[in-house]
Amino acid sequence: MSRRHVFWMLTALAVLAAAWQAWVLRWTCDDAFISIRYAQHLVEGHGLVFNLDPQESPVEGYTNFLWTLWLALGLWLGCTGDAIETWGSVWGTLAHGGVVWLLAAIAWRQSGGKAMVPIAACGYAAIHHAASLAPAGLETALFVLLVTVMLRACLSPGTAARALCLGLLGVAAAMTRPDGALPVAMAGLFVLADARTLRSWRPLLAYALPFLLVFAPYLLWRHGYYGSWVPNTFYAKSGSDPFVAAGVRYVVDFLLCYWPLLPALVVLPFGVLWLGTAPGARRPWLALAAFVGSYLAFVVWVGGDFMFGRFLLPILPALLLGLDFVVARARTPWLSPTVAAAVVFGCVFRIEPPGLDNPQLAVSDNRRISFNDYVPGITWYQAMHVTGDYLKPLFAGLDVRVAIGGGHANIATRARVPVAVEVAGGLTDAHIARLPVLVAGKRGHDKPRDPVYLVQRGVHFHFELNYEGAYGKDDTWRDVMFLAVGFPVRLVTWDRELMRELRRREPSIQCTDFESFLDAYIADLPNKKKEQVRADFAKFVPFYFTGNDDPARRAAFETFLK
Repeated sequence: MSRRHVFWMLTALAVLAAAWQAWVLRWTCDDAFISIRYAQHLVEGHGLVFNLDPQESPVEGYTNFLWTLWLALGLWLGCTGDAIETWGSVWGTLAHGGVVWLLAAIAWRQSGGKAMVPIAACGYAAIHHAASLAPAGLETALFVLLVTVMLRACLSPGTAARALCLGLLGVAAAMTRPDGALPVAMAGLFVLADARTLRSWRPLLAYALPFLLVFAPYLLWRHGYYGSWVPNTFYAKSGSDPFVAAGVRYVVDFLLCYWPLLPALVVLPFGVLWLGTAPGARRPWLALAAFVGSYLAFVVWVGGDFMFGRFLLPILPALLLGLDFVVARARTPWLSPTVAAAVVFGCVFRIEPPGLDNPQLAVSDNRRISFNDYVPGITWYQAMHVTGDYLKPLFAGLDVRVAIGGGHANIATRARVPVAVEVAGGLTDAHIARLPVLVAGKRGHDKPRDPVYLVQRGVHFHFELNYEGAYGKDDTWRDVMFLAVGFPVRLVTWDRELMRELRRREPSIQCTDFESFLDAYIADLPNKKKEQVRADFAKFVPFYFTGNDDPARRAAFETFLK
């Protein structure tokens, strides 16, 4: 069997293994439901908005414009309900397999057709967190694929035609994720170098043309529609503030987990300084180093991400390709399969940092948390699905407004509530996103709770587990329990007509009848101290009296407090 046959047979096995692993691990991350909700409203004719609130200006709570449009296409084609989750998983799996195949194609070309084993392809196929994040309903795998294709185009000098294709890829990457600006900038440097070599401005103009014709109009539309040049998530994650210490920990933990990446990281400067001395040999090494170095600096600056390894996946292909490039220079036939076996072994038998299954830590394995048991036999992922599906007919046709935490976008999307305010980071809310971070914690989940703002937004129910700091722990009259909702929900405001209708539709709802509670409280006023009544009345006003016309009960309190 020839070297070519062995190489491409192993490539096919790596692609199949990567796709199989991703499909077995398929799930939908809670953040993906944010994009799904935007896509739903777009297909229904409401525009790219998260909430159906005429008093709220549109907020860009997604960071994956092209991926959100792709989800909208799936919905438009009829992929509703669980099918839209499958749509996202299918395309994420295909993109993941595409990355593996592309890595093999790059290694084969750079070796001049002499490679025996696709080291980077096999290594990337063995990285569990690349496979688990690919079918999660987010743009992760698509973004990695686009960045890797751009890297491929920068490995050797190109013409104006290639620069034009590279510009189109850059536009797609930047419109898929804002951090796509980094590979766009790096690719632009190589296009500039090609223009100088050719002594022609045509490559540079060709590269810039897609940005002038596509990306610039997109930016103008985005600013006009959302009123900002950057997504709302930039403010939600305090993007202008450095979190270097957290970023270093994020990078180090991932590299120690997948320890074969450590020698791959050492190979890059070695290749630039020593292996790239021959004419034309330095360009590939410079491209790998530029893509890895710039993105690594970005990850360190922003403090990484709350999902373990997600922000590092775009540079893993470039890191691993360094091993292919250095092994290709050796003439030892056994070196290639030996290195590939070591990389695969190290990636399969990874050394994970402790606590990845703990949702309270700053960085965790989001998939593992989602599949932790919420109650025996039911995972958190399943519980959120059941809750959303249960609430959808219960809330149908009603102006229900909810506050959700970092893990409840699933509920808001499946329940189809008109208004949902994300309070953990303000990902979809301009006011909360701009609140100062008091204590840095999980990135995008560390904003203080603002109950006054929720009252102003007319929120009725607060779906979150850690809301004790926002309301009094002893205010049991706020507690409500829905059938099939396995955790307590707190009432932010009591809407008399809404609660009557909900209790008519579902008599099993467990909550305090607040009007009866007020009557009993008023009857007992003579036995209460004014200081306590004044404090309680200050809570009752925004909770009940502001939204309900009840002059008799209000007068009872005001008369007593005089």
